[in-house]
Amino acid sequence: MDEDSQQGPEQSVSNRVLSAFIAAVGEDEALSKVATRLKPILLDGDTVNEASLRQAIFGDDL
Repeated sequence: MDEDSQQGPEQSVSNRVLSAFIAAVGEDEALSKVATRLKPILLDGDTVNEASLRQAIFGDDL
């Protein structure tokens, strides 16, 4: 596992699952930029909404 997935016991189950998902997405070279954009939205943000997810997944192409 990567260090994001091993941040310690204070990380919630949902954050551990999302960290593992983001790490898996980041392993694909074609999706590494998507993973980089998803991390702050899914793990650091207070709210997740459709617009922020669209921006993270599709980038500036909207």
